[in-house]
Amino acid sequence: MKAQPHIDLGTGYVQVSKLPFDQVFKLREWLPQTSFVKLNLADQILEDCIQYSEYEYWFDFQYSGMNEFEFEI
Repeated sequence: MKAQPHIDLGTGYVQVSKLPFDQVFKLREWLPQTSFVKLNLADQILEDCIQYSEYEYWFDFQYSGMNEFEFEI
């Protein structure tokens, strides 16, 4: 299932560690380390975030394609 973006400071992002386990594992393999950003929010610091646009691209064109072939006979 595709995650919804968290929007803060006018930017949509996802926290990778909050995604389903299979997505976390596959997304971390695909993304370069430079894609991760640290967000300083009022009450916490999130260190494993990526822009929602990167997540959405990965989900639509990489992850969804991976899952199509897992069930073929």
